[in-house]
Amino acid sequence: MIAGYPLDTIYLYVLIGCTAISILLFVFGDIFDFDGPIDPMLIVPWLAFTSLFGIVGENFFELNSVMVLLIGAVISTVVVFLMNFYILIPLRSSEASIAVSEKDLEGRKATVITPIPFKGMGEIKISSVTGIITRPASYYEPQEIEVKAGSEVLIIEIKERVCYVVPYKENFI
Repeated sequence: MIAGYPLDTIYLYVLIGCTAISILLFVFGDIFDFDGPIDPMLIVPWLAFTSLFGIVGENFFELNSVMVLLIGAVISTVVVFLMNFYILIPLRSSEASIAVSEKDLEGRKATVITPIPFKGMGEIKISSVTGIITRPASYYEPQEIEVKAGSEVLIIEIKERVCYVVPYKENFI
């Protein structure tokens, strides 16, 4: 008993508190930037698992309360380490976008949507696995033949979101 409360009741209150904090961190966690040495994304689960193992240990095993706390803390440390190593670190380093880099578009074929005049801009459509991208396009070098809608072009360079293209010709050897 601590302050007149049984240990399993204290463990339960800590578990309920950790659940409430976890919900708040889930909703508002991106607003706050935790760069300190103590990361709430690791401390809160550690407290939750320790209290969970404390409840189980107090109710189902005939061990000393200090021993239950130590065993729960050790198991929680292992679980939180594995959770951090296999879940949190990969999630932090993953990209949150399926957008394609402009450098990745260079050298790809595209289809002309709006004809590209000799001295001006048209529009092209770039198809990929993640969807279709449309971009303004202009000739990379002066051309003698106008590219009509529906024909294919090759993207040579992209500057300031404008694709500089040349007519696409397949060369078979």
